Amino acid sequence: MTLAPAREKPIIGIDLGTTNTCVAHVRNRIPRVVPTDKGSLILPSVVALSERGDLLVGGVAKDQLLVNPRNTIYGAKRLIGRKYASKVVQELRNYYSYEIVEGPQGEAAVLLGGQVYSLPQVSGMVLGQVKRVAEAFLAHPIGQAVISVPAYYNDNQRNAVKEAGRLAGFEVKRIVNEPTAAALAYGFNRGLDQKILVYDLGGGTFDVSVLQLSGNVFEVLATGGDTFLGGVDFDNRIIDHVLEDFWRAHKVDLAASPIAMQRIKKGAEAAKIDLTLIPNVMIELPYVEEKRGRPLDVRAALSRGQLDALTGDLVDRTFEICDRVLAEKRLDPGDIDEIILVGGQSRMPLVQEKIREHFGKPPRRGVHPDECVALGAALLGDSLDEIDSVTLIDVLSMPIGIATGSSHFRRILEKNQPIPSVKSFRLPPPREPGQPIEIDIYQGESDLIVDDEFLGSLRFPAAATGRRIDFRLDEESLLRVSFDEPGQGMRQVNFATRDTPEALRRALAQESRQRQREEAAQPGEKRGLFGWFRRGER
Repeated sequence: MTLAPAREKPIIGIDLGTTNTCVAHVRNRIPRVVPTDKGSLILPSVVALSERGDLLVGGVAKDQLLVNPRNTIYGAKRLIGRKYASKVVQELRNYYSYEIVEGPQGEAAVLLGGQVYSLPQVSGMVLGQVKRVAEAFLAHPIGQAVISVPAYYNDNQRNAVKEAGRLAGFEVKRIVNEPTAAALAYGFNRGLDQKILVYDLGGGTFDVSVLQLSGNVFEVLATGGDTFLGGVDFDNRIIDHVLEDFWRAHKVDLAASPIAMQRIKKGAEAAKIDLTLIPNVMIELPYVEEKRGRPLDVRAALSRGQLDALTGDLVDRTFEICDRVLAEKRLDPGDIDEIILVGGQSRMPLVQEKIREHFGKPPRRGVHPDECVALGAALLGDSLDEIDSVTLIDVLSMPIGIATGSSHFRRILEKNQPIPSVKSFRLPPPREPGQPIEIDIYQGESDLIVDDEFLGSLRFPAAATGRRIDFRLDEESLLRVSFDEPGQGMRQVNFATRDTPEALRRALAQESRQRQREEAAQPGEKRGLFGWFRRGER
């Protein structure tokens, strides 16, 4: 294959991680990681407000975590695109020292220096710093990017990441699933014919994807994951262990002290990393608290065996997900030719030992778990619009459907459906004669809508009964909805509402009253069904 000339407008690849963010570029078909201004290959995904009121991003923000925990935002990837009232967000509030609040549309947001910031704004600050770093290193402006997301992200989360990229000044050419990007980094231009499994255990999420590689054709067969299972959960087990040990020794609850908790968090993460290489560590934190005027220190011994006991169930959960994904395609562990490890937590000796036991072979060496997603995203960006460069066939990670009258979930687009794709259905009659037709759209695995993620609502007049609706997935696994409007054919709009059904209905009622006033002022004007679709704020 001849080398393609350098792009006039290069597209960088970004792995926007829970803990760290990595960026890569391609020159002459060779991907390379872009170092930060400090020489590191990763940028901490941390945003902070200094005591002087300056916004800080990256390493300097992480450095003030101990002294200013209330104004230091980390782990935003776990919250982005989530509803504030959701069970998972409420549980996470106990693990973060900063304040998680409700945004104007019911989404999870954060409080920084008394000001409310959306999660796309926070992630946009990280991406903006990445943009500046890349432009300084490559010595020319960068305007386009491919950004990776966990395969198990839903439509709201994907749209939120795309919005973060826009806020950072990028034209986001593609949102790509992290395991798929890692597979590209592993197999691009190697002429492989293999069935591989990408085991992606990062800081905040776990993803697994099975792919068939045939030359430069990368076909995702099945995918699954858990957006609330990652390295921070392993850290939290160590933190809980240290807190319990300290309570037994001193009858003092350190969880009430944000600064003490940040010191313990930092010590727990360091101990976990050290236990990858050595069998025993000591977590030593002098003067974390005071009791009756006497300083109290943390001294907690931790062995690799203790860590395995504390976190073994988390590792087992990853293999339960692996088995479900394999079963969806009637595959056995022995059918997998190679296992690719992604994410820093995949370095854990227990993880690698369990992989060897479960699949009967060790994981593949030579693929850097922290860099491969960014490298693959950069390769995908470089191959866009190039003929015969790479063919990527991905799948939908979670079903998308509509709510029925009994609050059950009717699937329209099934899990593991190849994308892009489209499915159609006919509008049902209204629930009450003469009333508008309302369709609430959800995404998730449960048969009950209460357990699934609300994506948005459609509302049509009763006369639209029987008209055709198309649910279309694009190559980024983002949902687009179109409908059959008389005299105009299929009209398509972007579907990106983040309103709750109740708030949406109130807004629709207000729009309806406004429309009636306009029609009264202009009685001859005609309006089609397109005006009945409510688009949310982007």
